[in-house]
Amino acid sequence: MNMRRIECILLCLFIGILSMAAQTRTVTGSVFDKADNQPVIGATIAVMSAQGTVAHGTTTDLDGKFKLEVPSGTQNLTCRFMGYTTTTIHLQTGKDNYTVYMENDSKQLNELVVTGYQAIDRRKLTSAVTTIKMSDEIIGGVNNIDQALAGQIAGLSSVTSSGSPGAPVKLRIRGTASLSGTQDPLWVLDGIPLEGTDIPSMEDLQDIDNIYQTSIAGINPQDIESITVLKDAAATAIYGARAANGVIVITTKKGKAGKPQINFSMKLTYNPKTDIDRLNLLNSDEKVDLELGLLQSDYTYRENKGDVARIIAGYGLTDAYKAGGWNALSPEAQADINALRAVNTDWNDILFRGVFNQEYNVSLSGGSEKATYYSALGYYVEQGNVESVKNDRFNLTLKTDYRINSKLKVGASVFANRRKQRSYLTYNEGFTNPVYYSRIANPYMRPFDDEGNYIYDTNVQHRQGDDIVPDFNIFEERANTSNENTFTSLMSIFDAEFKWNEHFKVTSQFGLQWDENMIEKYAGQDSYAMRREKEQHQYNGTTVLPEGGSNKITENHSSQWTWKAMAEYQNRFKDIHELELMAGTEIRHNEDKSLYSAVYGYDARTLTSKPIIFPNEEKAESVPLHTETYLENAFVSWFATGSYTLLHRYTLGGSIRFDGSDIFGVAKKYRYLPLYSVSGLWRISDEPFMKNVTVINNLGLRASYGLQGNIDKNTSPYLIGIYDQTTILPGNSEDAIRPSSAPNPDLRWEKTQSANIGMDLSLWDNIISLSVDYYYRKGTDLIGLRMLPLETGYTSTTVNWAQMENEGVEVALTTRNIHTKDFTWFTNLNFGYNDNTVLRETVAENAIRPSREGYSVGAIFAYKTAGLDDEGYPLFLTQDGRKVTATEFFKLNNAGASTLSAEEQRNLYSYIGSTEPKVSGGFMNTFKYKRVTLGINCIFNFGMYVQTTPTYDPTNYDRGLNSNRDILNRWTPDHTNTTLPKLMTENDGRTGEYLRYKEQNLFRELDIWVKKQNYFRFESIRLGYELPEKWLKPVGIKSASVSLEGRNLWVIASNYHNYLDPETMGNPYAAPIPKSFIFGLNVNF
Repeated sequence: MNMRRIECILLCLFIGILSMAAQTRTVTGSVFDKADNQPVIGATIAVMSAQGTVAHGTTTDLDGKFKLEVPSGTQNLTCRFMGYTTTTIHLQTGKDNYTVYMENDSKQLNELVVTGYQAIDRRKLTSAVTTIKMSDEIIGGVNNIDQALAGQIAGLSSVTSSGSPGAPVKLRIRGTASLSGTQDPLWVLDGIPLEGTDIPSMEDLQDIDNIYQTSIAGINPQDIESITVLKDAAATAIYGARAANGVIVITTKKGKAGKPQINFSMKLTYNPKTDIDRLNLLNSDEKVDLELGLLQSDYTYRENKGDVARIIAGYGLTDAYKAGGWNALSPEAQADINALRAVNTDWNDILFRGVFNQEYNVSLSGGSEKATYYSALGYYVEQGNVESVKNDRFNLTLKTDYRINSKLKVGASVFANRRKQRSYLTYNEGFTNPVYYSRIANPYMRPFDDEGNYIYDTNVQHRQGDDIVPDFNIFEERANTSNENTFTSLMSIFDAEFKWNEHFKVTSQFGLQWDENMIEKYAGQDSYAMRREKEQHQYNGTTVLPEGGSNKITENHSSQWTWKAMAEYQNRFKDIHELELMAGTEIRHNEDKSLYSAVYGYDARTLTSKPIIFPNEEKAESVPLHTETYLENAFVSWFATGSYTLLHRYTLGGSIRFDGSDIFGVAKKYRYLPLYSVSGLWRISDEPFMKNVTVINNLGLRASYGLQGNIDKNTSPYLIGIYDQTTILPGNSEDAIRPSSAPNPDLRWEKTQSANIGMDLSLWDNIISLSVDYYYRKGTDLIGLRMLPLETGYTSTTVNWAQMENEGVEVALTTRNIHTKDFTWFTNLNFGYNDNTVLRETVAENAIRPSREGYSVGAIFAYKTAGLDDEGYPLFLTQDGRKVTATEFFKLNNAGASTLSAEEQRNLYSYIGSTEPKVSGGFMNTFKYKRVTLGINCIFNFGMYVQTTPTYDPTNYDRGLNSNRDILNRWTPDHTNTTLPKLMTENDGRTGEYLRYKEQNLFRELDIWVKKQNYFRFESIRLGYELPEKWLKPVGIKSASVSLEGRNLWVIASNYHNYLDPETMGNPYAAPIPKSFIFGLNVNF
């Protein structure tokens, strides 16, 4: 009985198992990427419930394969993976194995605009924003991010300050927004604002010691996915009191779920030797003839300078030559002078060189649907066209994202870089700057004798005691000095996102930026630098510095942390209402510390130094040995944004932010003043009446208005005192604090009111895409100078009262000219017009140069000339159109002093033009035939003016130095058809004018030295080739490409006579932008 019962139970179980098996089926298959036919690892294959959730499922393995038991009767499976379009697998009767090809979801990515706080659907974008993807065509041969932006974005002007390794680019978004505060855009890296964006001015670059770094100098362009430029208030107001100059948002690359991807890229660059022929310098024959002519003339300034004068004086024939000329010289003197003509040293050949530069990058990325990773290493080394000048950069990037569950995901990023720039010391005279020295070095001089010993340039001198010692040689200086700048940066970003449901999420982000910079300047005992310094620190004709060299170290330490938290809500109601809200808070803390120390009697071999010798401590000149500065400030902010969309066509947006900081004043009424924006969008192309207008696939109108902010960190609300020592009683010194600026409790951030109207248009399925924007920006509460009553104890102070406006138009046009199976041709033209005017500004009462009020912030003022008179002196043009001499123009007395008041002297100046370009932009064409791509990128700047350095000073022309050939075109009694004045002497009967030119540097203020500058530069020509897959697959390579590129090959400019490049025109110390020839290789595994 029991046995039968057991048999019955087993039979029932067997029947039940057969029944269950009949209700399920096994589905297998493989999932591939449609673009490259590679397996997709970690894709989810699932049976979906009626509510749209996953009933049960599985994931693909390392080969992209899957196996899933599904209930019988299941008709569809869903295949999902991050970054891909969801695919539906339709199950068929009798078929259990399937091959699935997934497509990248590029459409979704292209429709999102990352602003640093949010990712906004482009179809709802109400602000002026431009995004560029960092493709090979854009990155090309650039080494820094700011270089990649040149000519890419309408309204963003780009001017390169110098061609030296690591030199930054001056960027302006919709003009300049501040008179004295920060004028550079705010850079944001993956949502965290960066510190340290100051760009050097052209004047700073005369000293090559000034090696500048910017906040983005250490970021590798190869790690960047995209760059978004925020222009109007609707886009930037959310960044508060640092956004008036525009915001540049960098989004770096992330790992994508799937098989590990390895990328290797390299660039080899050749920069040919700098060609100084454009400097139009005198050759030896011309220079010798010039010196001979000047020595026989009545021009006596430094008449003993130059080798011609020294040779003649050496034979005791100076007076004889002045009276009798060449025939009065002895045969020996004539032979020595003629020997100078035969030298013609090629300073271009010995000062400059052609160099090879290298860059290598490797990255590893991948992951699963739960976790992704991206890691990259980069190394770049750039040699200068001058010996001993070098810049290298090492980058490390680590990024990971992890989805803990369906609601919570976290991420972490680390950006580390180390940069080192090497050069040598220079001084205010600029002699050791090779670009400047190549202008002034005599062609008949040699730097070495036949045995290789240094020959000193006798025309570069310094005074030590009563003796003038000729002891300068540029090559000796290179060998005995060094200037090293080591910059280390580490930035970490941690973020978390909690998505409560499909409508509500909370995000938090913490960023830490740490920067350390050490500048070490060494001068050996045998250097010109050390000899000059010993001369400067003397007591009773004896130097107080010990034997040996000097070593000066400046250390800068900077740290910043930022924390922000945001809550976001978005929902759609009845498919016609869309609401998006975001609110959050942000806290930021900055700390900066600087240390300077110097030692003398330094021996680089033993690393030892010696004490300073003070023969009389009371009277010995002070030698700075140690200084220290410390700065700390904090910010707290609250912000919110919102947008409402009706019928998918009408969008209204707005934002508001409250910023508070200890760098503002203490007056309560100025705390947390709001910065805000309102904006709107009308998508006309989605209107019912546009349904049958097939030629237009997108037409939208945008408008925005808001208030942007800017911070001037150079101004303080507090009383500032400087430590000093003073003598109150004989023989004693007392510590003292000397007030340097008045307190200003009402100090607040600068504000800019911004209005924008824009249109976006696409025609014929995006064959033509056009964006046009008009903007008006008015800066109020700008920091400016105000005069104070004398009873306050101060003559002036800086307060919020100045004003400035920018008005302009931006146009961006993209056309798909040809698009066939094998050949495509795209064109991109963008340009921006900007008109800048200072509305309110004042200058000191005793200033003789005018205010910029009513003119551009880059205004150049000069005295208008009207040719030369019969004696070769400049004539001036008065306001009523009369031609007068300098005596009448300036109302000079016999001592050369003007009897005009300071205000009357300011009125003598005329506005000539602005250093800021009126029109800037880019013109790009990309051609692709099968596997070959040709890209031609051009940039242009029009309507700017440059204040050039005069060829010569008519009262202080140093005949011992070389110059360009313009000196030969000066006025002489035998050459009167010219605009260049004569060389003046104090004995020519016009003493007042001579003294005015000499003591006031009047010659530099003449309009003849201001030149209008327009240029069109062929920035890049790049030819790329994608290698066929059949060549690569056998060796395990996924894809590979090679490229050849030429940069800065040709420039068309209106006038850069006597200069090497139009962008660096006006600065004789700046290195020109070099030509480059680049070979590139990019391999994906």
